[in-house]
Amino acid sequence: MPERIDADVCVVGAGYAGLAAALGLHQGGKSVVVLEARPRVGGRIWTEHLSDGSAVDRGGAWLAPRHEAMLGLARDFGVSTYKTWVDGAHLLVDEGRMLRYRGLIPKISPLAVATIALAQARLDWTSKRVPLDAPWTARRARVWDSRSVASWLERSGIRTAIARDLFDMAVRGLFTGSLDETSYLHLLFLVRAHGSINRLFSIKGGAQENMMEGGAGLIATRIADSLGDAVRLAQPVGSITQHKDHVEVTATDVIVSARHAVVCVPPVLALEIAFDPILPPDRRALYTSAIAGPESKTLVVYDEPFWRTEGFSGQSAEPGSAAEVTLDASPASGKPGVIASFTFGHVAERVATLDEGERRRAVLDALTARFGACAASPVDFIETAWWTEPWTRGCSMAHFPPGVLTRYGPLLRQPFGRVHWAGTETSTRSHGAIDGAVLSGQRAAAEILGRT
Repeated sequence: MPERIDADVCVVGAGYAGLAAALGLHQGGKSVVVLEARPRVGGRIWTEHLSDGSAVDRGGAWLAPRHEAMLGLARDFGVSTYKTWVDGAHLLVDEGRMLRYRGLIPKISPLAVATIALAQARLDWTSKRVPLDAPWTARRARVWDSRSVASWLERSGIRTAIARDLFDMAVRGLFTGSLDETSYLHLLFLVRAHGSINRLFSIKGGAQENMMEGGAGLIATRIADSLGDAVRLAQPVGSITQHKDHVEVTATDVIVSARHAVVCVPPVLALEIAFDPILPPDRRALYTSAIAGPESKTLVVYDEPFWRTEGFSGQSAEPGSAAEVTLDASPASGKPGVIASFTFGHVAERVATLDEGERRRAVLDALTARFGACAASPVDFIETAWWTEPWTRGCSMAHFPPGVLTRYGPLLRQPFGRVHWAGTETSTRSHGAIDGAVLSGQRAAAEILGRT
């Protein structure tokens, strides 16, 4: 027989949104139960430990300087941050040519650089006309939402092939889905939520500036430890039934009766929960449309970060390759050396069709061409295809196809009876980032505390 538990609030999902919600409610004097389908906490943040004890992040790993909610949790739970390694030359591979550069702009033609800079300036300027808390209310929201990012890119003025490929890859890296299937309004909203497109793309001063000692999952583990037995793992939720004065949440081995529920799963996974009363058609349409795209992250581990002594930062790009973007993801101590390699969207899907050995060879061949023979012999090789993870279904966040935000956007944060919603997709500031997940959980907790 399933165990029956009474609580003030049941939180569905123990990613950073769910944990932040549970922590806020607990601190507000409410009893909570957190039900997580995975056998671990953290959600799209997944820290693994190597044989030497070093922590590496298979999922989300980076924080920007303005990610105050997440940085606040780091301070509260005694987790230090450190700067991503950026010293040395970055690399861009263009039709077999290896281009070295420093700073943000690669050494491509002046025309290519100028057109990218102009397109980014226009994006930043236009995004300032998008209301942060309700982008669907912008004066031109319907026009922008009717267009795809791909159609905007066609008219962006970016002329040369390498410039187009770079910008396409960078934006695919933000959304991971097809740019034909991503709303231009969603891109504008994302830029607005982070302050500028450069902050999204950048390491120094940007979204990839800071990493966490012990891995990005350490804070999640410490929050869960502080909540004790309230966190139940390996408990996928099958149904949420609303009654007049409470909800009943049923998982594999647990039934929770609570005054409120907070659902903190990726939008598409909400459709796998049986709601009574059932979700109305507009909500189902929203969650059906809000799909995260294919993204793979491969951690290539070496005894030491040899590229640093060779004068390289570890940052490289080759659109369309098996290692489209790489970053130095080594621990603060500098050992072992870790290169994080990413592929996005249709490239991730294409690479995934190769068998395991072919994928490994393709990634290592790319790294060897860029960083030298030492790259051919890693001590560990850890692949994560996030869209194949059953309790994630894509990364880094769901993207909204044209027409969805203006039609269904207000439902993202609107409670459904006694059911509240959190997750980085529902956040305004830091939308799509770990910090956005934390902010969304804090917002959901405040909603409930304000009603009771």
